[in-house]
Amino acid sequence: MQRPIVTVLSGVTGTSCDFYVRKCYEELIKLQYSVVVVHSRGCGGSKLTTSLPFHCGFSNDYREVVADLKHRMPQCPLLGLSFSLGANIMAKYIGEEGADCPLVAGIIVGNPYDMYKVINHLDSRSLSLNKIYDVAILNFLKTAFKENQEAILSAPVKFNVSKIVNSSTIMEFTEEMTRKAFGYGSAKHLLDDSSSLDHLDNIRIPVLFLNSLDDPICTPSLIPFDKFLNNPWLLLALTQYGGHIGYMGNTWPTSWVEHPVAQFFKCMLKHKVVERPASP
Repeated sequence: MQRPIVTVLSGVTGTSCDFYVRKCYEELIKLQYSVVVVHSRGCGGSKLTTSLPFHCGFSNDYREVVADLKHRMPQCPLLGLSFSLGANIMAKYIGEEGADCPLVAGIIVGNPYDMYKVINHLDSRSLSLNKIYDVAILNFLKTAFKENQEAILSAPVKFNVSKIVNSSTIMEFTEEMTRKAFGYGSAKHLLDDSSSLDHLDNIRIPVLFLNSLDDPICTPSLIPFDKFLNNPWLLLALTQYGGHIGYMGNTWPTSWVEHPVAQFFKCMLKHKVVERPASP
């Protein structure tokens, strides 16, 4: 077997430098796997070369990366690992591809599932941990917009820059900028269309979903347990603690999420599924 390639999608503010990403690729490299970390367009120090930014369900860039790797190295097994916002994008992509998905298996960590409900939850005015995440994500989105403002504003779309940079919630930012950039009639329309939730039924490769029951972003009420019961390709693993991708070890800087990641991929490659049934 040729050297496996693991493609990685991180969270909304994430890059290849993130702690959890580094821990995983350090473990995977020990197994002689290659690792490709995909940065969202306009993020991680890159500049937009078109007027289109990224959004929470934009799977086409990841699709191009996977297709290119498959074309260049057709004998190398492809695997997918993703976190948070990247988890939503990857789960959506795998469902969109269905039985034609070129990945052997996937691991989805901290998936939000329903983007509209999650954003409403984050935008809550209550003084809680989820509000801290909300402010951090909103500030990142504003920064990404300012750094790529010239490219975004070159689109034949009427933006109100003042409303964008002064948005007080993620929903408001999505309404004023993102949904307009992608031609959606409303923020809700974009978020509903971006959610991986409705694509889970169509997944036809083995996928491990890892969620924590104390996740302040993806709360237990948002986990679609019925989807996992009805599709044998899906495996849901729940931890009592871990927050939102906070799978830390007993001492800093250690974590444990990289160990089940490596174990699952090793098992999937050892028992690679050749024939995939048309329906669960």
